[in-house]
Amino acid sequence: MVSVGIIGLGAYVPPNEMSNHDWMKLVDTSDEWITTKTGMKKRRIASPETCTSDLAVEACKNALIDAGLKAEDIDLIILATSSPDVPLSSTAGIIQHKLGCTDCAAFDINAVCAGWVHALDIGSRYVGTNGYDNVLVVGSEIYSRILNWKDRATCVLFGDGAGAAVLSEVGEGKGIISSWLMSDGSGSSVIEIPAGGVRTPFNSEDFVEGSQYFHMDGRAVWNFAIEAFPQAVKESLQKADKSIEDVDLVIPHQANINIIKTGMEKLGLGMEKTYTNLHKYGNTAGASVPIAMKEAMEKGLIKDGDLVVTAAFGGGLAWGANVIQF
Repeated sequence: MVSVGIIGLGAYVPPNEMSNHDWMKLVDTSDEWITTKTGMKKRRIASPETCTSDLAVEACKNALIDAGLKAEDIDLIILATSSPDVPLSSTAGIIQHKLGCTDCAAFDINAVCAGWVHALDIGSRYVGTNGYDNVLVVGSEIYSRILNWKDRATCVLFGDGAGAAVLSEVGEGKGIISSWLMSDGSGSSVIEIPAGGVRTPFNSEDFVEGSQYFHMDGRAVWNFAIEAFPQAVKESLQKADKSIEDVDLVIPHQANINIIKTGMEKLGLGMEKTYTNLHKYGNTAGASVPIAMKEAMEKGLIKDGDLVVTAAFGGGLAWGANVIQF
């Protein structure tokens, strides 16, 4: 069995920045409340003509440059998103076309904010099998289009962005050495867009205005996330036969600074062992982990020989983690 690792990373966020003070002009909130409750100060908002696939393409281009590869070198694209360009066909296929990957498979997965860590595990299982040498794993989201901008409990939390990784064969003992994934469908309504699917189409008699937007039970999410985050880290380390003392850096889903602090405390790790950028970008859902990893790499926080754990949790309910040996 080949060792599979990340040979290139890329990220992209749209240029338009929206601050807490900008939100104060639109809904009844305050900079102090948002900062204290979430740790967020700013987030990026895609322009109206920009699609999820456009952000993904830019992140993928950056990842390909980092890997020293061309678009035609890619054999498979896996997109993690819960804000696709269209309900069907796949946004991954749109990315494949825009990127110019001429001989390449492509498909979407949806595990909401935990999507990219799921996609990383899936992608790692393809590399080294017949016909799959290089796999692009990308998380891309435009949550600004699926939010109710009048719902102050959710609209201030999210931002738009994309992050991508190129997976390929690496040296023995390196790369993704374990993944652990879990789901609990009994909590599917905790985070959801209630309408727009076959259960409640927009033209249904049961359709209620507002149900086409993102909904979240904040208290239930908190209770879930503060347990799911440390559990995923511990379970993935156990599968890798590693201990928490071996970990050099944890890159969690950038949902909320207080969730991250609580989770790190439960792991017995200080905040110096993690990387956060949610103060700049908010919660970018399935894109948050690769964007944070790319920044951590650029800042020299991930070095050769480091053991890094990526962990995420979100709608589904779904959660998981990957252990990566650099």
